[in-house]
Amino acid sequence: MDELAGSAATEVKVETGGMKIHLRFAQAGAAPGAETVTAPMPGVVYLAPSPGAAPFAGIGAQVASGDTLLLVEAMKSMLPVRAPFDAVVEDILTSDESPVEIGRPLIRLRPVSA
Repeated sequence: MDELAGSAATEVKVETGGMKIHLRFAQAGAAPGAETVTAPMPGVVYLAPSPGAAPFAGIGAQVASGDTLLLVEAMKSMLPVRAPFDAVVEDILTSDESPVEIGRPLIRLRPVSA
């Protein structure tokens, strides 16, 4: 951690053997940056509530904390992935009906102030 103090790094991921460490931190006094929402479990991503329907959220859309961003289906169950804070969708990092593993980046959000 001391080595990263004062650097531009905001996130560190380390995997070794069976151990995974993921640290995320903000620079003191820095404006909030984009945050990536990751897959909570392995499954298949759905960007819309049903085939042919409009997506839950597109690039540039403003979403409120708790809004559904997409769905992940696993074992016939649909898990809504929700916005963790009020934000603007900066990028969608996956495609509709694509398989994902746990922790895979799905969508990037930029926080908005209330």
